[in-house]
Amino acid sequence: MAGLAQLPQPGRALTQKRFLMLVNFVYIKRDTPVHRLDPRVKWILLFSYAFSVMQTVNFWFTLFGFIGAAFYYSQARLKWSETRRPWLFILFLTFMLVVVNYFISGGAIAQGIDLSHQHILYRLPFIGFKAHIPFITSAPTIFSVESITFIMTQAMRNISIALLALPVTYTTDPGFTGIAFKEMGVPDKLSYAIDLSIRFLPTIVRDFGTTLDAQRARGFEIDKLRGGFFSKIAKLAPLLVPVVIGSIVGAEDIISAMELRCFGIGKRTWLTELHARQIDRILITVSIAGFVTVTTINILGNFYTHGFLHFLHTQGIPPFLVP
Repeated sequence: MAGLAQLPQPGRALTQKRFLMLVNFVYIKRDTPVHRLDPRVKWILLFSYAFSVMQTVNFWFTLFGFIGAAFYYSQARLKWSETRRPWLFILFLTFMLVVVNYFISGGAIAQGIDLSHQHILYRLPFIGFKAHIPFITSAPTIFSVESITFIMTQAMRNISIALLALPVTYTTDPGFTGIAFKEMGVPDKLSYAIDLSIRFLPTIVRDFGTTLDAQRARGFEIDKLRGGFFSKIAKLAPLLVPVVIGSIVGAEDIISAMELRCFGIGKRTWLTELHARQIDRILITVSIAGFVTVTTINILGNFYTHGFLHFLHTQGIPPFLVP
C-alpha cells in the first residue's frame, strides 16, 4: 500500500536507513491498550493536553501531566530501537529551546515570572549583547531557584507533549487519520488533506531511498561530495530531480483521480466507520473537561493575585530548590 511506510530491510544501504528513520514515522501494528484506542481519542488527548499545559508555568501541574503522559506512552509498548531517531531529534530540540535559549537570553526567559527578586544560586561568566560596537560584551548568566524551576518545567512540558504525540503515528493505522478528523467535525477537504500529508511523506522517503540505491549502483557516492555549499547542492541533482519530478507527477495523478470522482462537489462518505468504546468516550470526556477546566481557571485567575484560582500563574517552586 503506497501510503504505508515499511520498516527498513536489513539488506538496504545504511544511508537509506538513516534517512528513513530520521523523517519517517512508521506504523507498528501491535495489540496494546493504546493501539486499541479510537484514533479520535489520541488526537483529542494530544490537543487537549498540549493547549492545557501551555497555559501554565506551575511546576507541580506540569509534573503531574508529565507522569500521566509517561504512563500513557508506556502502554504503547514502543521500543527504543523503533523510536530512537525521533527521540534524539526531540531531545536535541528541547535542549536548544530550553538550555541554549536560556544562555542566549542571559537567563531572562522565565515568562510571566517576576525575576526582580530572585533567589540567586550561581553567576556563570558568559557573553552578552549590547546595542553599540562591539555589540558583544561579558555578562554573567544568573542561575536562580526561579530560573531553574522554569527550565525544568519547560523541559517536562515539551517532553510530555512528545510522549503523547509519538504514539499517535506509531500506533494508528494511517488509513484512519482522515476518518478520525472527519468524525471530529473537520471538513472533508481538510480531513483528506491531513490524510494525504501523513501518507505523502513516507512515499517521498521511499522514493528517495529507491533513487539513492539506483544512483549508487551507477557509481554516485553521496558520502564523498566535495566543494562549497552550492556546489554540493548542484551535485545532488541526480537525487533531488527524480524525487521532485516523481512527487509532482504523483500529486497530479491524485488530483486527477479526485477530480474524476467529483471530490469537493458535495458531502462525501468514507468507507470505514469508527465506533467508540466506553473507554474511548470516557477519555474524550475527561480530556475535553480537563482543557475547559484549566482554561477557565486560567481566565479567572487573571483577576486575582493569590489563591487557588491563581495557581496556574505561580511556579510552585520545589522545596529542595529553596536555599
